[in-house]
Amino acid sequence: MTREPVINFARDYRTLDEHLYLLVDGQAECALHHPLSVTSLTESLGAMAITRVLRPDISHSPELCPALIQLAAPGEGVLQHYLDLSADYAAWDLDYRKRYICGWLASRQPLEVVAEHIATRCHTTADNAGKPSPWFEPLRLELLLCAMDQEAGCLLSPIRHWLFPVSWDGYTLMRSPDYDCYPELSELARQTQRLAPTIHAFLSVWRHAQKRPPAFAPWHWKGASILPPQAGVHAFRLIRDAERLGLTTSRDLIFLSLYRVMFHPYLPQHPEVQQIIAQARTGLADLQSGFATCSDAFWKRVVAELPLAEDYS
Repeated sequence: MTREPVINFARDYRTLDEHLYLLVDGQAECALHHPLSVTSLTESLGAMAITRVLRPDISHSPELCPALIQLAAPGEGVLQHYLDLSADYAAWDLDYRKRYICGWLASRQPLEVVAEHIATRCHTTADNAGKPSPWFEPLRLELLLCAMDQEAGCLLSPIRHWLFPVSWDGYTLMRSPDYDCYPELSELARQTQRLAPTIHAFLSVWRHAQKRPPAFAPWHWKGASILPPQAGVHAFRLIRDAERLGLTTSRDLIFLSLYRVMFHPYLPQHPEVQQIIAQARTGLADLQSGFATCSDAFWKRVVAELPLAEDYS
């Protein structure tokens, strides 16, 4: 990841009558002494430049809620220092449990209005059980954009543009449409929010496996980025498919998906693999134990007997 997209966003997508904001996640890691910590930014930018986004599920603990930081008011230039710092941090925290940098936002509305809007939208993006979704997290935004396409922009207003880091490398830009619209979340969109924690866990396992792949791993990604483009979308489809096969535990969902991205996307189509999945489905043995008994020769034969595939999901 490079700094240029963040610098270009501040220069090309924010108009002179807009604020430039940085959104950071209070539940993610950032050392107190780091210049991007909320404590440090309060000292350098002033308390009036920062407010908490009181997400409904943890509004009773403001220190854990996201912080919205004004990097520049309308008519003001942006200090290059903060753009560089935040871009570097977004590249650094890719492997962490939660991403600290949630994105850069441009809006004509003041700090408190934008913060309240982000918090309110947690209800709009709730899952089917009605649990509010922290939709502002980069992975969740990535999944919503996949499920809703351009309609995802209806979530943003009064935010006009939102740049956020994606699951494989680089950034994606979300835009608010020029017309008034209210986001109608489909079943697919709500499903992405329900599965987001498992998807996040799988992506972490996938990244780790990329660094130390097994000796036989014909589908091991070998591109320039740590994961293939649209990794979050692939992860959603793989986890959803594993659920449809009757697997219920996060562990089983993740292990089947990992074997598919390392060995072959069509792995569940093979009769012998189906037998192992059936045992896991009934609770007789977890999937990892079932797969651990299979030799490299077994996997090589299974892969050779499967049809050609074009992508990970």
